[in-house]
Amino acid sequence: MSSMGEIVGTVKELWRYPVKSMVGESVDSLHIASYGAVGDRLWAVRDDNAGEITGVRKKPKLLRCSAAYREEPRGDSIPEVNITFPDGVVLSSADGELASVLSGMLGSSVSLHSLQPKSNWRHYRLSGVVGAKEIKRQFASKDLPDMSSFSWAKLAELMLFVTPLGRYYDAYPLHVLSTNSLRRMTEIEPEGDFDVRRFRPNIVIDGPEGEAGFDEFTWLGGTLSIGEALIKVETRTVRCSAPAQPQAHIGKSAKVVKALNEHTGRNMGVNATVIRTGVIKVGDAVRWTPPRKAFLSDSSAGIGARLKNTIIHSMMKSVDIVFRQK
Repeated sequence: MSSMGEIVGTVKELWRYPVKSMVGESVDSLHIASYGAVGDRLWAVRDDNAGEITGVRKKPKLLRCSAAYREEPRGDSIPEVNITFPDGVVLSSADGELASVLSGMLGSSVSLHSLQPKSNWRHYRLSGVVGAKEIKRQFASKDLPDMSSFSWAKLAELMLFVTPLGRYYDAYPLHVLSTNSLRRMTEIEPEGDFDVRRFRPNIVIDGPEGEAGFDEFTWLGGTLSIGEALIKVETRTVRCSAPAQPQAHIGKSAKVVKALNEHTGRNMGVNATVIRTGVIKVGDAVRWTPPRKAFLSDSSAGIGARLKNTIIHSMMKSVDIVFRQK
């Protein structure tokens, strides 16, 4: 391994999602800013009845719409978007009829909102408290997902807000996925449709040809140097029911989530934060540098993670009891 890190693949695809929970755009390059990819999730749908930002977990039909910018986003600009509905109708975010058409498709009153500043914290606030039963409902699972890799600060933030203040991504700025993981899941469950679009990555890394394995999971805690940017791999990505849902040009595939549940603990891909900003392009080499040697042994770290997960699950169950969640 060189001082620059070990080459683990090349960038195969880059994606940005103009509207949260809608089908996004494949691009040749991305400008990685401190907050994530420029142009990623600058718009979101708000449930007017619930009084909070919503997404695919509660409104899966959003995935049947696709969104594209009317002009290239640059810096902090928020360009208007064109939204294509399942019937082929295209409406601009500036169109006065958009909210009505979108509400009709989803069967409830919704509206489209551009990204708001952190100071408008009420815009991001959850309408209620989220306990164990609600998490299970959103993840379409009988069991709570493993959340031990999330920091306590991140968990506290997401107990109060739908998304981090000032952003529309779920928890972390970037989502990274490898083709090797997709190949491995296809080997495990040949009847599952592991189309890359189901997992909504920002960066797709093409691993060594002919190999199949969960490469990303071995990168945890380390850094990835891609083009001008440097990112840190923070956590595995816990999957909700979204990968199984039908979306534009892709049908439903329940076996995808079932296989993930049985073989990866419901994880696929990894979340990352930004250390150094810059432009990354399709074809760029990806170099991985491992984290510094951990103070705790792997076994001790594993015990600590299990204990943390137990505490988190207990807290969520307590919320159900205190607030009498049904």
